[in-house]
Amino acid sequence: MRALYPLLLLVTLFLGSCKKEGVEAESPVVLKNAGLLRVECNKCVINYQVNGKNYEVRVDRGSDDIAFYYANGFNLITTLLSKEEQKIRLLVMDSSGRVVSNELKDWTEGESRMQTFVIKIK
Repeated sequence: MRALYPLLLLVTLFLGSCKKEGVEAESPVVLKNAGLLRVECNKCVINYQVNGKNYEVRVDRGSDDIAFYYANGFNLITTLLSKEEQKIRLLVMDSSGRVVSNELKDWTEGESRMQTFVIKIK
């Protein structure tokens, strides 16, 4: 039992001297703003690009709300593919709740459209 005390002391000293890494107060927050991309359709696929990364979401019925995160103003690039003839709404809002775009258009089956939305920080 007495042999465990030095071992416990050694482990406590070792763990106490470890450098703690994490988010510090002076570290910049990389992605602090959350925008919203809403797609209302039946059987469609939306591809979008945020901060150089590509994402894909399939919507089978109804709508899907997609959050995107950003630090500075940027261009949100979307490509929407309709899998049937329908009306599709594409709504884009920035982190302040301002509507960047709100479009409701008729789409034909197999139609694809690429759009760029300018997201600004005010």
